[in-house]
Amino acid sequence: MSAGEAAWALWQDSPWGRLRYHVVARLLREWTADLGEGLRVLDAGGGDGRDALPFALAGHEVTVLDRSQEMLALARAAAAAAGVSDRVRTVAADLEDLTALAALTRYREGGSGSFDVVFCHDVLQHRSSHAQVRADVATLVSSVRPGGLVSLLAPNPPADVVTTVLREGPAAAWVTLDAERAGDPATGHTALRLSPEFVADALEEAGCAVVGDAGVLTVTALLENAERVDDRVAADLEELEVELSARAPFAGTARYWLLAGRRH
Repeated sequence: MSAGEAAWALWQDSPWGRLRYHVVARLLREWTADLGEGLRVLDAGGGDGRDALPFALAGHEVTVLDRSQEMLALARAAAAAAGVSDRVRTVAADLEDLTALAALTRYREGGSGSFDVVFCHDVLQHRSSHAQVRADVATLVSSVRPGGLVSLLAPNPPADVVTTVLREGPAAAWVTLDAERAGDPATGHTALRLSPEFVADALEEAGCAVVGDAGVLTVTALLENAERVDDRVAADLEELEVELSARAPFAGTARYWLLAGRRH
């Protein structure tokens, strides 16, 4: 496991990391409720499968795609521990391989579409440029059937400024304000600053209507330096975060934006 992957795993297991997954799972459950049962779900860049596992537990067929064999091994172990190994498959590949994977899925299953739900969370900000992200969004949309859902999540630029003030002070925040890239506290690397407006435009250009728009970790991101949080506080925070996720102006300053597009 690389240093970046190790840092990410530590963040995932923090109270705030767990809360991020809980809130996203609840929002996605709401946004996909009308798609029916037995869905074909693809988690592109899904790592250890934490976003995908709730779908497998709900009875859907899940494919986790990631370039890291170590992370995919963790996904398989988590699926086995949850008793859903038969509904989770892993594929060692990158986003560039999505077109071939979607075509293979259509061929094997004899359908006119590929996946019913595709999500790509905490991945796009690590791509090389905004132009690459736009191309990635088009590829992701091409992998979902007409009427299916594409879910995208990345750090929210306004929150970069706030968290930079907290971590490094106002001088560093001035630099971040208009920067193309910013530090990613979860991995220790720099990442693209992608506005939800830019990605929503890419979704629409690729043939999707934006049907979901939320902020994730609106107030909790300000508490990440707290040493401890008990289960009751975490549960209260989850309820508050779900409520704030769709409320302006709170969602606009959340740590992450979450967008869902339905393919025409």
